[in-house]
Amino acid sequence: MIFQTERLKVRKPENIDIEMYFKLWNSSEVIQNVGFPQGLKITKEKISEQIKKQDETEYDKTLVVVEKFSGKAIGECKLGFPNEEGISITDIKLLPEFWGNSYGKEIKNALCLYLFSRTYCKIVEASPNKENSASQKMQEICGGVKVRESVYHFPESMQDYTEDVHSVIYHIHKKKWVKMNLLIKKVETGEERSRICKKVILSLPGWFGLEDANKEYIENVADTDFYAAYMFDNVVGFFSVISHFPQTSEIYVCGILSEYHRLGIGRKLLKVIEKDLKKKGVNFLTVKTLSASHPDKGYAKTRKFYEAVGFVPLEEFKTLWGETNPCLFMVKEL
Repeated sequence: MIFQTERLKVRKPENIDIEMYFKLWNSSEVIQNVGFPQGLKITKEKISEQIKKQDETEYDKTLVVVEKFSGKAIGECKLGFPNEEGISITDIKLLPEFWGNSYGKEIKNALCLYLFSRTYCKIVEASPNKENSASQKMQEICGGVKVRESVYHFPESMQDYTEDVHSVIYHIHKKKWVKMNLLIKKVETGEERSRICKKVILSLPGWFGLEDANKEYIENVADTDFYAAYMFDNVVGFFSVISHFPQTSEIYVCGILSEYHRLGIGRKLLKVIEKDLKKKGVNFLTVKTLSASHPDKGYAKTRKFYEAVGFVPLEEFKTLWGETNPCLFMVKEL
């Protein structure tokens, strides 16, 4: 499986998908939008050959969309690997009987998430047919902006069974997409703080691999200032903050679900937190993290993040967390 949404899964094609592709690619309702009013007229043998030629990467190829509750393959989508300008081309085609369920929007947002979080993609591009108002509306709902129109002319040898394709080119920009889908709020109840903390840190064993420490975090966050980040109504990360003195506060524990890394969520959470702390008269924000004396690659990324948002190393405590986990104490002036 490549990724999943609330209702759908996306995976690489298999031989069991031949019938779905045969139906999809020969559907005039679907394929007329790409210039083939009678469908592709492709055989099952040709589809089988194409599936056999698939390589290991998930990019720039057809991927199968599966409905979770029924297990049925209902269409295809594509993840375009970003070009030198950071633009990725995406595509979605679903069987007509599955239209009208908002599956297109669900897959489109999932494609954006995958590309924005896993590659250097800055813009997700799509080119729905100018006559396909439903697809254009879906692009706009997901944050797409019209940038131009284009017309594709097929070679003369193909013009007997094709039509020119008039397309509207849409761009979804990473920063705008994150902004329109991200919600940050302060969590007021201890029970909810602990629930969110548990969900996030247990999904990050590379950072939270000590059972006793995890249990302590989950219990203690109930009595902290707690800020959570949500996307598509699902919690995706949090920061827990404690204050030892009126002028200083500390990031007690924090985490972002791995599939939502590289979206700037941590930065946005910190901005909200720092704004609240400044209102209270707090001058310094501190954090403890694993020191560079330890070779852990995950925590190397964590330190890089803290440095990027303005924290500076203050002192290393080699035995605070035991001799095998040297602690780096960092501080930021607000």
